[in-house]
Amino acid sequence: MPRTHVHTQKREAMMEYQKIFVSMICYITPLSVVLYVLLFHTLPTKVSAANYYVNFVAPVIVEKSKLSYGNSANWKYLRKKIFEVQGDRCLCCGKKSEQLHVDHIKPKSRYPHLEFMIDNLQVLCPECNMKKSNSHETDYRKTEHLVSLVREINNNKLLQRKYVYDFKVLEKLANKRFKAEMKNRSYMQVLPIV
Repeated sequence: MPRTHVHTQKREAMMEYQKIFVSMICYITPLSVVLYVLLFHTLPTKVSAANYYVNFVAPVIVEKSKLSYGNSANWKYLRKKIFEVQGDRCLCCGKKSEQLHVDHIKPKSRYPHLEFMIDNLQVLCPECNMKKSNSHETDYRKTEHLVSLVREINNNKLLQRKYVYDFKVLEKLANKRFKAEMKNRSYMQVLPIV
């Protein structure tokens, strides 16, 4: 009798293990299928290497010293400086307006670390800003705006210390555009990846 009891217990234990195993397979199989589809079908077709770098890698490797999180006082200061440097006309269409916007060339939704960086800002009218949206990274600044910005940053220690992401890139961009303008050529309107 005790032998049958042992067999019954073994059989019950084996059935419990089988139930656990079957339930694990029921959970793991759909998860593995979803992961397979995501990793080998969706991601490679939807995200190019450049977009992957810009969206996932670049924000992670930003130097902590360059990160600047601000508030409304910081924004008012930057807005005032941008209007001093770039004037009171839309850089895209040239229209003078009472309600000009300060646009982020590289959108803050994708580049949050550039939100309070003066080298990422430009003046646009509401219509041009809406057209540009956050889907384009078009830089409408002219050579004189870039040169004025470089001068302003050189003369302003606060801007240098807190509100400039990459001054060397800004200087190179100003030089390239100046040389292109001198040769009557067009220049790129998309900022380099930062």
